[in-house]
Parts: sequence; C-alpha cells; structure tokens
Amino acid sequence: MRFRLKKITSRRAFLIYIAVSILITVSSVYILSNLITDLTEKANEESAQRNFIKKQEFLSQEFSKFLEQENRIKHVLKISRPEELASNLHVLSSVQNTNSLVADNWFQINDNKIQFGTDSISDVLKKDVEDFIQKNKDQDQNHINVIIPQGKEWVWRIYFKLISKNTIVRYGYDINLKKLVDYFSTVDIKSTNNYAFIFDRSGRCIYHPESNFIGKNIYEISSTHAIDTIFPKKQDYVKRVTLSEYLGLDVIRFTKKLDLKNSHWFVCVNFPKNIINENTALIEKYSTWIYSITTIMLLLIFYLFSYANRRAYREKGIAIKEKNRLLVENEKIVKEKALIQLQHLKEQINPHFLFNSLNSLYMLVGSDVKTAQKFTLNLSRIYRYLIDPPQKNIVPLKDELLFIEKYIFLQQTRFKEELFFSIKIEDNEALDKFIPYLAFQVVVENAIKHNMATHENPLTTEILIQKDQVIITNNLQKKIHSEPGTNFGLKYLLSIYNFYSRTNLTTSENDGKFVCILPLIAIHS
Repeated sequence: MRFRLKKITSRRAFLIYIAVSILITVSSVYILSNLITDLTEKANEESAQRNFIKKQEFLSQEFSKFLEQENRIKHVLKISRPEELASNLHVLSSVQNTNSLVADNWFQINDNKIQFGTDSISDVLKKDVEDFIQKNKDQDQNHINVIIPQGKEWVWRIYFKLISKNTIVRYGYDINLKKLVDYFSTVDIKSTNNYAFIFDRSGRCIYHPESNFIGKNIYEISSTHAIDTIFPKKQDYVKRVTLSEYLGLDVIRFTKKLDLKNSHWFVCVNFPKNIINENTALIEKYSTWIYSITTIMLLLIFYLFSYANRRAYREKGIAIKEKNRLLVENEKIVKEKALIQLQHLKEQINPHFLFNSLNSLYMLVGSDVKTAQKFTLNLSRIYRYLIDPPQKNIVPLKDELLFIEKYIFLQQTRFKEELFFSIKIEDNEALDKFIPYLAFQVVVENAIKHNMATHENPLTTEILIQKDQVIITNNLQKKIHSEPGTNFGLKYLLSIYNFYSRTNLTTSENDGKFVCILPLIAIHS
C-alpha cells in the first residue's frame, strides 16, 4: 500500500500537533525550571551544611592545639624531682614562648614566687598575673579559659592547676587574639566562600576575620542573639538566614557549640546567600535556552518528518521484511548457541557434582541414616531436574528456588559449618517470573569453586529476591591457587539474556564481596 501523508493527517491536525508540542515545551520550561531551582537551592544548602561541619571541626582542632601545653606540664610534673621541677618548667615555658601567638606565660610551684617564661614582662602584667592567681586560689578553680584586655590588645588567657603528691603547679599563658586572626588567614586558605567567628556565652567576640570586632559584644555588633545558642533536641546547631555584620549581605548562618575542653564557646559559620541565588539564576537561564532550542528543534523535526515520511514509508516495507528475516536467523543462532553452552554446562556439572555427592553419601550412610535418606532423595530430584531442561532455557523462579534449596542442602551436608546460605524474598510476585535454567547453580557453584571456606572463616552466600531481579552475594575469600575457569556458566547466562533482549546481567567485587545481579524475565501470554 502506497503511503500518502494526507491519509494519515490533515494540515489542520498537523498544525494542532505543532501547537500542542510548543505548549508542552513551554510548560515544561516553567515546571522544570522551578524544580531545578528548588533542587539547586537544596543542594547548595546541603553543601553549606557539610562545609559548616568541616569548618567547625577545623576550628575545634586548631583551638584545641593551644590546650596541649597542659599535657606537657603533666608529663614534666610526673617525671621531675622536686629540686628539678622549676628548671624543667622554665625550659618548657621558654619553648612555648617561641610561638609568636603566645604573648606571655608563667607558673607557680606551691605558694612560691611566680616565675615568668621571659624577663621582658612589665610590672603591670606581673601585678595582673599575681591578682589573677590569688583570685583563683580563693575560688579554687582548676581550669579557666577567659578573654581579657591587655593594653590595646585582647588575649585569651588559659590557666590550669595540677597536683602531684605534695606539689601544686599553677600554670597560665596568654594567646594574642589579633595574631590568631592572622594565623587563621594563612592556615584556612580553603574557606573562600565562608567565614566564621567565635564568641563566649556572654557574647564576647573571641575570633573574627575582622580583628576590630574582637573583644566586643557579638550580640550588639551582629544579628546573632543569645537564643541562637539554645539548640533543639534533634540537632546540635541552629541555622537561619540573616544579615552579615562583616559582608553587609544576607548569609546562611550556622551556630553551634565549639568542641573545646573546659570552655562554653560558640562558633558561627556564615555562607553568602547570593552565591546560591546566582547559581539558581544561571540554572534558570540555561534551562530557558535549552528548552527554547528544543522548541526550534521540534519545529524542524516536524518539517523534516513531513518531507521524508513519504519516501521512508516506501522503504519501510522492504526494511521490515529484511529485519524480520535477520531476527529469525539471529534467534536461531542464539538459541543454538545457548543450547550448546547448556550442554557444556551440564557435562561439566554432572560428573564432578555426582562424584562429590556420592562421597558425601558414603560418609553419611554409616553415621546418619536419616540424613543419608534425605540426601539421596534430594540428589535424585536434582538429577531429575538436570536431565529434563526446559525448551526455552528459562524456568519459573519458584522452580529454580526449589532446585537450589536441594542443591544447598547437599552442599551444606558436604561442607557442614563451612558454608552458610540464606534466601530472602522481598516480593512474592517475583516468584511467577522467569530466570535462566540453572542460573542459581552457576553462581553458587562459582562461589564455592573460587573461594576458601573454613570453620573459622565460613563462606556466606545470600540470595535476595526483589521485584525485578535476584541479587546473589558472597564474601570474597579467594583461593591462592585456583583452577582456571572456562566461563561456560557465565557465557550460557549471557546467551539466554541476549536471546530475551536483556543486557543487565552484572557481576562486581566491592568491599570484600562478590555480587551477581540476575534480572528476572517477564513472559506475557
């Protein structure tokens, strides 16, 4: 029959097709752009949250480094004799003073004279330290982290008291917070799209990339409030969008307690919101371009379709006949190839499997008659299944399950506690679908053949039945010297799946496990 365009569609209908296609495309632009925008915003916020956690961990680690001096003092106190203690502590203080961030340090043994790590300490500072130590003697505090002014600068004063036998050591040192800002600007070079600041529970700013903010009340100079340090039960941080006191634009601000020993400090990590908006705007722009080009392409395709359809239809009949002929020939070739490989597989299974099974049966006859009887019955049913293959080389999944259960019983009888098997069914409807004949036996036998199995390290195999596939997993314990395989089983399975136009048979090795995914075949009557 000669094809004519006017017999299929009128000019009016053709224009309607074009109008509907354009309408669908425009609607898709609007809907998909909104979806992409939402997904982009969500992805950017999730990325910001991940970066916030990394930033908080980084700051906690860096600030914790300044507390390590206490462990060194503990060690010196433990190993030093009383007459050597002052000298050893003085050496340790001198070493600490080489750190440019340490403004000063001091120590006192029992109630003796306070000793400073350097001789260049001013009288004002000495008096301040004496008053500080005396105050904390009265309060009897063992650890103190406090932010105090020191001239025009602000310092982080760290103080602790250690007791060993009859000796009390009080040790303290000051960290210059302005130099600390310069230090973080060099070590935290990766944080280009965010910034952080730290404050104590009274709101005193301890660290900020704008050094002029240090020592000020963060509740007064920023939009952060005391309520931001109260966290809900389900999470240990607060997130909100606010105006940045540093950048002068909206930011996503995460507030969390800083993980620092003996402190009640909080860290705020800020991510500019305009970066998220810019990314979203770019996505919307690119989406519009993509769907505009798609509309033009649709119009072009319709035009080319109307032009080429007449000539294509004349050739279609001949092409279909030739294709059908090739398909029939290809099906014959694939089927013959699968049958040949199935025969090879059976020839490989029968003698080897029968020899091992008879040996196991021989051992059972004298020791466990009931198990021997069950073993014999299962063996006979297995061979009945083997000698009567299906014509199309596929069987219902439930039949293959019955077979593999008997096969597993024989293997477990032979290997006892060296093998563990489990079968899990997630979808019972899958039992009515089809699978290549002997597929389970091929995979299970492959696991036993190529892996070691002992009482200490048994071989564990799991068969998981899902809606459209079966996943067989076993732990990898590869034999050092294994026989080279012929891959008959795998080639046979590939042939069957190719015959049914299924190409999603996969095998992989991940995390110490071998995984084989067998797709199920649905046959519709």
